[in-house]
Amino acid sequence: MNSLATLLRPSTREEFLQNHWTQRAIALSGKGQRSFTDLFSWEELNALLNFHQIKYPDLRLAMDGKVLDESENSKLLQWCRQGATLIITQVHQRVPKIATFAAALQQELGYPTQVNAYCSWSGQQGFKLHYDTHEVFALQVIGEKQWFVYPETFPVPLPSQRFTDADLPQGDPYLSCTLYPGDVLYIPRGHWHYAKTVEAPSIHLTLGVHCKTGIHFLEWLASEFSSQEVWRKSLPLQPETLPGLEDLVQDLAQYLTHQNVAESYHRYLMHSAQSAPQYALPYQAGFNLFPDRIDTHFKTAPYQNIQILSDDPSECQVFINGKAVSLKGISPTLAEQLFSQTEFTGRDVMAWFSEFDWELDLIPLLSRLVLEGIIFVEAEH
Repeated sequence: MNSLATLLRPSTREEFLQNHWTQRAIALSGKGQRSFTDLFSWEELNALLNFHQIKYPDLRLAMDGKVLDESENSKLLQWCRQGATLIITQVHQRVPKIATFAAALQQELGYPTQVNAYCSWSGQQGFKLHYDTHEVFALQVIGEKQWFVYPETFPVPLPSQRFTDADLPQGDPYLSCTLYPGDVLYIPRGHWHYAKTVEAPSIHLTLGVHCKTGIHFLEWLASEFSSQEVWRKSLPLQPETLPGLEDLVQDLAQYLTHQNVAESYHRYLMHSAQSAPQYALPYQAGFNLFPDRIDTHFKTAPYQNIQILSDDPSECQVFINGKAVSLKGISPTLAEQLFSQTEFTGRDVMAWFSEFDWELDLIPLLSRLVLEGIIFVEAEH
């Protein structure tokens, strides 16, 4: 399970993006050929509860459409016996396999992802009818769950635009389904929904995709203009405000006409995309970086967003997961060769960089990349 195509079977990626993404919910049957128990299980849930000190609101309970107070977490077992849904958020930061799964989809979709876990009990409904302000994939891990999805009443809401009871949809749901282990339900942002466990206890994961919007683009544009004095000046006092605004509008129009704004914004998204830090001690503390000398094995972190820029053929700047690293004396071609690999040895690097000296050039380069957490030493070989 490492790609959107696998998640969407039997639908194709193209059919899904054309007919459902941000438009309409769809239930996708695993037909016994897909399982999520490699990502999560009762054992994994118990390990989180037993060995991680997870506090409210990352660990919370919901009953009859309401989230229980923080104090009720101390009576977790009693509430579970009464049918309260147990929620653990941000499990992609706590379970390595889920972290890899979320990172793979984040790279493919191009937007931040997060994964929450929900454990519910026979015949119970945890949350009342509601909508989310991000795209949602529900992955049924264990048990069965009924879902009911209604049309949007306020299209594509932003995170600050929460629902009220006055916004409730009228009529019947346009999608009613029961998810079985291995099934997936996609629910677009703003589409109302609720779920009920059927009989046996249920565990499902929700993958949330937080897409950027035109509002985010405007916020980025405002941050770009903050470096310009003319945009930081106070507007003229009333009633002279209008001429001052007209000057700014003309300046904005000129900027949009003469700058490749879309490319700059895309570059900003690439530079700001960050994954969780990865630690590999003792190497990142500067010890035993080359346990096998030139035959030391290295690896890159999976699903990294890498961009290599250069105005000089003998130097380049590498952006990886929000981190910028300048490599002097390294051409973009050589950098591309290095960062396109998932695993390699020092001897491989010596072959790619044949004009470089191992002691004088390559040991310092590889050491820096290890210390920066961009490549990692593989110890057992």
